[in-house]
Amino acid sequence: MLGVKDTLVNKVLTIISIQDEYLSMVSKQMTEIAGDLIKIRPISIKNLARETISEGDIVLLGASFILPLVRPFLPKGVRCIEAKRGLNFVNIKKLLFAPQGKNILVVNDTEHTTLETIQALRETVFEHNYFAYAPDTPIPEQIDYIITPGEMQLVPEGDMKVIDIGFRVLALETVCEIFEALELDSQPFFLANRYMKSLVALSNGNHALKTGATISKWTEYTGGKTAKYFFDDVIAHSQAMNDVLRIVRKLAKTSEPVHIFGETGAGKRMLAQAIHNDSPVKMGPYLHINCAARSSDVLERELFGTESGGQTSPGLFELANGGTLCLEEIDELPVSLQARLLQVLEEGQIIRINGHIPIPIQVRIITTSDADLSLLADDGKFRRDLFYYLAALTCKVPSLSEREEDFEPLIQTYLQSHLHRDDLVIPPDMIKLLRQYPWPGNVIELFNALSYMACLEEKEITLELLPFYIKGRLQKAAVDSSLPQEMDESELNELFMSIEEHGFLEESLAILEVYDEGKKQHTSYGRAMVQKRLEEKDVTLSEQQLRTRLDALNQLELLNVRQGRSGTTISRKGELFLQTLRMKK
Repeated sequence: MLGVKDTLVNKVLTIISIQDEYLSMVSKQMTEIAGDLIKIRPISIKNLARETISEGDIVLLGASFILPLVRPFLPKGVRCIEAKRGLNFVNIKKLLFAPQGKNILVVNDTEHTTLETIQALRETVFEHNYFAYAPDTPIPEQIDYIITPGEMQLVPEGDMKVIDIGFRVLALETVCEIFEALELDSQPFFLANRYMKSLVALSNGNHALKTGATISKWTEYTGGKTAKYFFDDVIAHSQAMNDVLRIVRKLAKTSEPVHIFGETGAGKRMLAQAIHNDSPVKMGPYLHINCAARSSDVLERELFGTESGGQTSPGLFELANGGTLCLEEIDELPVSLQARLLQVLEEGQIIRINGHIPIPIQVRIITTSDADLSLLADDGKFRRDLFYYLAALTCKVPSLSEREEDFEPLIQTYLQSHLHRDDLVIPPDMIKLLRQYPWPGNVIELFNALSYMACLEEKEITLELLPFYIKGRLQKAAVDSSLPQEMDESELNELFMSIEEHGFLEESLAILEVYDEGKKQHTSYGRAMVQKRLEEKDVTLSEQQLRTRLDALNQLELLNVRQGRSGTTISRKGELFLQTLRMKK
């Protein structure tokens, strides 16, 4: 088998995908399988124009349909491998233990991937019956479970058991094809063992994917500088985005920590890179790490480095010395590491794990989060002293819904500059329709949808070309808009009497208001969060009291009470009930 010294010089696998999450997952899987044999270079399609692919490179495509978009950037002699996907068998234990003959609804992001997942399930876990979910068709009756490969946000509302088997992984046959293309000499048992290791590493709840040595090699390969965005790249026709740019341009000139928060997919990572590229340390390295994607012990090793048996492995603080370190999703940083991080920031030095000698560092810190750190600090979930240190200079990135003037420029810029599809026409009626979709994933979701449609090689976007989950939701919204907007008097009075029989009318109305507000923000709440929101409305309930009221509202079909990650949401009937009350005030 080829050794590390022989392969790290010229063995490179370039991975290209539309979705950043899938790109990250595949890159991590290949790192687990061959991180000591090859260099792995992940490239998102939206960054493809900024990258250079060399003749003779081996390119792994996240899906075959993206080839038309990728082809203009590929020189002659590049071999492309289509990533075939398989199930992570480590994650399907619940399904294996279920009694035979269960009816299972499969939910994925497109019709094609849904059918692929069903085929893979039928080939392996053949004891059950599988049905494809489509947002615009009724759900079959007598469904026992819903299965989704990491697409929980697409799971339909309802009181059903959901099994998230995690994102689909690279199939073993694709890994074999990669090894053959890179001329890596490996025995079948070696490849099988590495592949099984990668499945365990990628299993739900286990994100311990990289060692300090792997990060060090990756940093060496990228030259330590990965900040590709500048302020000029930010689309800002809206007042909301211009206000943010005015603030962050000033923050960039300082050497103080900057905190960026906003919804998922709003563009926090782009702003962080732009800040670095306009900062006093722009000539230094830019490194980033996601605090939510690793276990506490792995995160500690990656940040601070290790010493063992006379060997040292530097952490990200050392590797980013003289530049910027971006700590993404800092709100997910384990409490056990918050005190150590604060100490490093205050003292300007780190001590590696198992080490004894302090190492001085000069690193500009940028942090990002989806949540407001001040609220987490108030709840005792984030150290207040660390919050004060990190969030002295803060900016909030507006959601896509808050920057309507940027909607069309974002579409046109992405199609022309990133996808090179200035020939693709989006008629005004389609623009109007796209504006009606809420885009809970913000700019990233919009870019992913555009990339998908651009890959279809059509000249004009129509409703049929939209990703099917977006099309389904738009069609459902159209149906909902045609439904009655007011409940009739007799039904309203009947509900009032039913709630009053339990003796907690005002509390029930407050609960419905909380869930209605959550649905408008595309958020489902657990009981703890509902209690907090109720307290803000001067309604205090114990956990048992809240549970009793939720059960009653569920029986009246005003709420959809669900267990686990799916949470509880207000039903259409509940929305109509509240709407009628508001109209009668």
